[in-house]
Amino acid sequence: MNNLKRPYLLPEAEIADLYARPIFNHNEQLLYFEMNQIELDALGQFGTIKTKVCFILQLAYFKAKNQFFTFTFDDVRADVEYILTKFFKRTDKILQGCITRQRISQQKQVILSLFDYQDWSTEQATLIEAHICKLLRFYPKGYDTFRQLLVYFDNQKIVIPTYRTLQDLFTRALAKENERLSHLIALIPQPQQEQLAELIAREDGITKLNTIRCDQKNFTYTSISAEVDKALALVELYNFAKDFLPSLLLSKNAIRYYADLAEQYAASRLRRLSIPHQWLQTLCFVYHRYQQIMDNLITSFMYHTRLIMDDGKVYADKAMTEHNSGLAIDFPKLARFLKWFPKRKPNLSHEELNQVAYKILPEEQFCVLAQFLEGNTFDKKAATREFYLKSSRLFALYLRPILLTVPFGFYKEKSGIMDLLHLMKDHYARGKSPATFRVPKDLEDTLSRTVLPCLKKDPSDEQLDPHLFEFFIYQKMYRRLDKGLLCCNESVSYCDIDHDLVDDRLVDDVERIANEFGYPKIPIYCDQRLDEALTMLDNTWDRTTKRINLGENAEFNIKETKAGEQDWTLGYDSLDSLDDAFFKTLSQIEIPDIVMYIGDRINMWESFSHMRTRYNKRKKPMTLAVNACVLSDAFGIGTEKMAEMSDLNYNLLRSTQEDFIRIETLCASNDAVGNLIHSLPIFKLWNLMDDKLLGDADGQKLSTSESTIQSRYSKKYLGKSPGLSVYTLVANFVAVNAKNIGLNEYEGHSLYDVIYGNKTDINIDMVTVITL
Repeated sequence: MNNLKRPYLLPEAEIADLYARPIFNHNEQLLYFEMNQIELDALGQFGTIKTKVCFILQLAYFKAKNQFFTFTFDDVRADVEYILTKFFKRTDKILQGCITRQRISQQKQVILSLFDYQDWSTEQATLIEAHICKLLRFYPKGYDTFRQLLVYFDNQKIVIPTYRTLQDLFTRALAKENERLSHLIALIPQPQQEQLAELIAREDGITKLNTIRCDQKNFTYTSISAEVDKALALVELYNFAKDFLPSLLLSKNAIRYYADLAEQYAASRLRRLSIPHQWLQTLCFVYHRYQQIMDNLITSFMYHTRLIMDDGKVYADKAMTEHNSGLAIDFPKLARFLKWFPKRKPNLSHEELNQVAYKILPEEQFCVLAQFLEGNTFDKKAATREFYLKSSRLFALYLRPILLTVPFGFYKEKSGIMDLLHLMKDHYARGKSPATFRVPKDLEDTLSRTVLPCLKKDPSDEQLDPHLFEFFIYQKMYRRLDKGLLCCNESVSYCDIDHDLVDDRLVDDVERIANEFGYPKIPIYCDQRLDEALTMLDNTWDRTTKRINLGENAEFNIKETKAGEQDWTLGYDSLDSLDDAFFKTLSQIEIPDIVMYIGDRINMWESFSHMRTRYNKRKKPMTLAVNACVLSDAFGIGTEKMAEMSDLNYNLLRSTQEDFIRIETLCASNDAVGNLIHSLPIFKLWNLMDDKLLGDADGQKLSTSESTIQSRYSKKYLGKSPGLSVYTLVANFVAVNAKNIGLNEYEGHSLYDVIYGNKTDINIDMVTVITL
C-alpha cells in the first residue's frame, strides 16, 4: 500500500524499469561486455575468476544504467556463461553464490573512479534537495521534476539513490517550496486578497470564477460583449498579477500548471485548499485567462473587420452590376430623347418641357449617362464608402469595444498608426459620439493625399468623416495584425516575439544555467546548428540530383520533350487487388471490449495520472470508468448520458473526468498505443520505402456539437454546420500526433508543431503534405 505522505513520482512499472537490473540479449552482451585497455588493467587487480567475473558484470551493468545491483551468479547465469567463454575460455566452470561485501565495495569504488562518478551519500542530500526546490519552480509536476532530476544526476555523474530516498527528498523539497510560496503569497495586499476571495466565493449557486472561465462561443454581439466585460473585470487583478508573479520566481510552465488546476476543478474544490494555495491558483488563472480573453477579442476583431470588408466588396460589385444593367436599359430611352428633342413642340413652357423630357428619360439618369459618355466608369470606391457609412452601427457594436479594451502595441516605438489609434481611443473612451470627432491637422497631414478623398463623405468637405476614418484605422490594424506588425503583449497568440525572448543577461549566462540543469549542449548557438543543417541539406540535394542524372535512381523516368527540355515522372509499381478474405473471417468485437483489451495489454491506464501529483488519495483511476469517459467524449454524448446508458455511477464518471481525463493523459495513452503498433512485425510491412518511414499530415474536417470561437463555417466541407479541422500526422495508419485548428487557419503553419511534438517511438523520415 502506498504511503500517502510520500509523493507519487512514477508509476510502479516505470519504477521497476528504472531500478531493475538489465537483462542483455546477445547484441547487448557484445556491446556492454566489451572492455578497453584501461578497464582490463583495472580487472587485473583481482585475483580469482569469481571476483573477476563479478567485476565484469558490475562494470557492464553500470555502463548500461549507471547503477550498482545486488545479485548472485545464479541470477545472471546467461551473462556469467558468456563472460567465462569470452574472457576465460572456460565453459565447464560453475560459479555459485556471490563474493564478499568488502570485495563488492572495492569493485564499486574502482568502477566509480573509471567513469569519474560519485556514489550516493547523505552529504549530497542537502545539495540535491536544494536542486529539487529549484526544479519545482520550473516543473511543478512531480513526474516532470523527477525526469529533470535524472538528467541532473547523469550530468553531475552521481549514482541515483533508492526510490524511497528520492521520495523523502521530494517530500522535504515540496514542503519547503510550499512554505516559500505561502510566505510570498501572504504579501499580497488586502484589496487584491479580497478580489481573489470574491472570485471563488459562492453567490446564488454560481461563482464569478465559473463565469470567467467560460470560453467565448461565437462572434455574436452578446458573446463579444460578455468577453469585454470579463476583460474589464479582470484587468486590475491581471495588472497586479503581472507585477507580482515574477516575485514568486515561477516559470511560465509553472504558472500555466497552477492556472490549469483552477480551470480544471470546480470552485468548491478550490475552497477546500489552504488560503495561500487558493490565492496562488486563482491568481495564476487570472493571469492566463486574461491573455486568452485578449486572444479571443483580437480574433473577433479580425473576423468582423474581414467580414465588413468582404461585404463591402460584394455591395460594390452588386451596385456596379445594377449600374451597368441600368445603362443598358436607359440607352434606348436616351435615343428616344435625342430623336424627340429637335422635333419638340416650340410653344412648350419650361415646366411642360421638363415633364415630357423626364417622362422619356428619368431626371436622375441624365447625369449617369453623361458621365458614361464622357468616359467615366462606375466608381466602386464610392460604393464601398457608401456601404461603410451604412455599416457604421456595426463599428460601434463589434469593433469599437475591442479597440477600447485591448492594449494594442506596435513592434516599433514610434509609429503613425499608434498615434491615430490613441486619438480614437481617447475620444471614445470619454463617451463622446462620432459627431464630435475631429482629426488634428498635424495627424491629417501624415495621411496620403490619395487616401484623404476616400475618408470624406463628399470631396468638398473640409473635415474627414468620423465613420470612414474609424474603419480606415480598423483596416490598417487588420493588415498589420495579419503581418505581425501590430501586436498585443497581454495575449498569447498575438504577442510580439521580442516580448517572449529571454533577457540578454540570461543569454550571457547560458553556459552556467545549462550546466546547472544538465543540458551542456544548449549553449551551441543556433547559427552553428543552422549552418550544419544547411550544409547537410545541400549535400543531400547534390547527391540526389546526381543519382537521378546518372540513372541510379530507377524510380525516376526521365525523357526529353520536343522543346529539348528534360521532363520526369515517377514510376509506380502495379499493385494486386486487395485480398481481404482474412479479415472477413474475424468476428465482430465491441469497441469498449477492444479498448479494455488494449489498455490491459500495454497498461495504458498508467498514462491517466491524477491532475494533482500530491495531496490526493486516489492515485489510480478505475479502468472501467476511464474507458467510459474516453468513449463518451469520442462519441460526443458526455458523461451524464453515458451514466444513464450504463450501470456506472455518474459521480464516479464526473470525478474521473475531472481528475484524470485531459489532453496530456489522452496524448500519453495514444502514444502508448502507437508504440504497441510500432513494435508489431506488421508495422514494417506497411512501409512504402524499405529504409525510410513516410508520414502524411492532413486535416479532417469535423462538425462540433458545442459552439466555440475556434469553430467556423465551411460550406465546402460541413454545409451549414460549424466545425474545426483535426490536423493529424499519420505514419503507417498510426495517428502519431494531432492538433485542433480552425477551418480558416492555414494547415501548413501547424506542420512544424505536429512533427516536432511527436513523442512516440515512431521516427518519421519524411512527411508528405498537401497545403492549399
